[in-house]
Amino acid sequence: MRPLDFWKDVAIILAGIVALTTFFFGMIEFIRQGHQSRASRFVEMRRRFLENALFREILNLLATDDPKLRDFPIQDRRNFGGFLEEVALMVNSKLISAEVAHYMFGDYVMLTANSENFWAGLDREGVYWTVFREFAAEMDELKDAPRTELKAIRF
Repeated sequence: MRPLDFWKDVAIILAGIVALTTFFFGMIEFIRQGHQSRASRFVEMRRRFLENALFREILNLLATDDPKLRDFPIQDRRNFGGFLEEVALMVNSKLISAEVAHYMFGDYVMLTANSENFWAGLDREGVYWTVFREFAAEMDELKDAPRTELKAIRF
């Protein structure tokens, strides 16, 4: 073997090692940024939900299924339900896990699904609430499932 061939082989091997190392660390960073992006979007959603005065008022009334819920304009109640459907779409798109959605929003979904006064004047069984109904059923199943370890609730 000639010395030139030896050094050529060494250079090829080193270049391969550098390329694989770069690829490996690039993938780790890509995954990390994905987690960070999902977490950021989720925190923004939760903040938007809980800082909305109208939504907070609806939540307070949902706790007892207060008849005052009927007095809210239908569009306000649609917006509230629509927000919960956005969470369902994030779960369906695998942007967040069902366990995280259940932990953070499951109670609100169940209160809404079981409220007669919230749905007054709205077609709860209509085609446009299918995502909500399926999400509520999923949240209800998770409620009865064995408690998930807190480590499993992550982005």
